[in-house]
Amino acid sequence: MKSVLLASTIFLAATSASMAADAVAADPVAAPYNWTGFYAGVHGGYAWGSGDGPYPDAAEVRFETAYPEADGGLLGVQVGYNHQWGNWVLGLEGDLSYSWADGSSGIEIFPGGGDAGGHTDSEFTYLASITGRAGYAFDRTLLYAKGGIGFTRLEITDYDNPASFNARGSKTLTGWTIGGGVEHALNDKWSVKGEYQFYRFSGDVAVNDPALFRTYEGDFNVHAVKIGLNYKF
Repeated sequence: MKSVLLASTIFLAATSASMAADAVAADPVAAPYNWTGFYAGVHGGYAWGSGDGPYPDAAEVRFETAYPEADGGLLGVQVGYNHQWGNWVLGLEGDLSYSWADGSSGIEIFPGGGDAGGHTDSEFTYLASITGRAGYAFDRTLLYAKGGIGFTRLEITDYDNPASFNARGSKTLTGWTIGGGVEHALNDKWSVKGEYQFYRFSGDVAVNDPALFRTYEGDFNVHAVKIGLNYKF
């Protein structure tokens, strides 16, 4: 009788161990997400920019102050590469956005301020940047900062009030940019992100079509918020 009980106990213990092993094998622990790899994607968003600076005439004998400003939607693409070490992720990204940003602002007499009797219409037709990215991954969620070189094309059109055209001009500007955001992997291939980016540009914009009229000699700052979708190869 004791032998039967002992054999039964050993059989039940072995059966329980086998069932537990099968359960572990059927429910493996998911591997942590890895951000390493190339990616490409699309984004949309909104940007607003403004500046102020000297606005001399062609002979530089009459100085005024211009305040170019513009805001509008963005639509663009991005490509990049990430490499992950532990929880840290470093990468390089390039992006290009078409911009619908435009606006109008007055011109002031310098010195002393006051209405100069004219205004400028301004627009920046695109935003682009090449940036390094550094982030910390919480598995499928990545918090990151970015910084690098920014590019835009600023166009300024000058009018006497109310709408008498004088001249227009445009120039591609280069500057620096910083920003940050959060990206979340939906699965092994697709991720979504949201980010903010600041751009600081400088450079003279000659308002010279059909003839040199004035030159804007100030800075131009742009703020942009973007929502994007990436595919990892």
